Amino acid sequence: MTENISNSFLCWYCEKNLTDNRYVIRDGFAVCLSCFEEKYSNYCFKCKEIIGIETQGCIFQDITWHNTCFNCSICNKSLINDKFAYRNEKLYCRHCFIIEYAERCYRCNQTLEPGEKCTEYDKKFYHQSCFICNGCQQSLSNVDFRCRDQYFLCISCYMHLVAIYCIKCHKAIVSDGVLYRNHPFHNECFLCTNCSTSLRNQRFAEHNGDAYCSVCFASLFSNQTNTT
Repeated sequence: MTENISNSFLCWYCEKNLTDNRYVIRDGFAVCLSCFEEKYSNYCFKCKEIIGIETQGCIFQDITWHNTCFNCSICNKSLINDKFAYRNEKLYCRHCFIIEYAERCYRCNQTLEPGEKCTEYDKKFYHQSCFICNGCQQSLSNVDFRCRDQYFLCISCYMHLVAIYCIKCHKAIVSDGVLYRNHPFHNECFLCTNCSTSLRNQRFAEHNGDAYCSVCFASLFSNQTNTT
């Protein structure tokens, strides 16, 4: 702003004659450009220099930069009029931010794009296209599956490739079971030989290789003490 006024028109701070000089009105007082920059200008967060009245600057979250300093902290790309992120007092372009901070797919180790749908299992993230059965390659999203030794298997492949079969009913043991004399049983198939009471999570005894609940063992074999 330029004004042609009398010689008595002075800068409020340094008393420089403002006639034919540029000045700024601040709080009702005329201030020369030098004093205005010294008293009122912001400092650039990056280079720590004054953002002068003749210099273009920008502000984000009450922090100021020169436009020429508002760049990605990794690739130095200008972020003026571009998407950016701010973390740990550093600016990032979208590409560098993804490389630096984005979650990675546990299977392919590629980044998961912001907003991209993914699957989380055991505190690990997977692209939906990577969260598949290791046997038949079908997607496991919204499908029942089993994980064994870091391999994912749909129920069909699990039954065919991995599952142990109950010695009593001859069906696959999908969840927890019981191993007795090196023979696998479903929990619900491991019963007292005499009364068919479930022996899961209770004391039992054996006679001639058969398992009995403590009540049946006591009534049938009261003179024997081979108790498990």
